[in-house]
Amino acid sequence: MDAPHWAWSSDGSGWMIYHPQPWMTQLVETKPLDATAKEWSPQTDGAPEEDRCLFMTFSNGHPVTEQEISRFFTLHYGDCVERVYVHWPQPKDSEENNITTPQFGKVVFKASWIPLVMTLCGKRQIKFMLDGKTLWCKMFDPQKAQAFKRNGAS
Repeated sequence: MDAPHWAWSSDGSGWMIYHPQPWMTQLVETKPLDATAKEWSPQTDGAPEEDRCLFMTFSNGHPVTEQEISRFFTLHYGDCVERVYVHWPQPKDSEENNITTPQFGKVVFKASWIPLVMTLCGKRQIKFMLDGKTLWCKMFDPQKAQAFKRNGAS
């Protein structure tokens, strides 16, 4: 039995997916390209930053630096990191809550599929070990980030 394949329809109306069982053959509508359309560039027209991020939390007393995070992902997954943010507590936060080391951060990847692949299989969180330090990651939620900013956190 032959595998399904694509071919341009004989009447020029679009692409056809030909299937070994004729009743499964179907026309896929196509439209001509717009010659006046703006050129697409992945640098300027790619996925928004929040779709390319993982939110990270660190164990108390075991901070992880931007350089360590970037180096870890680059060594394990290639040149995939655009930038890393680590939230350092403000002096007023450390006095009130006795927090002196970073507790969370965000890694921005160059492509939106990277965080999706890392959180594949429906896992809510994934755990990485960086030089014996635990790094928990989950998909970045921009709504939670906005609520965090509204509540006066920096």
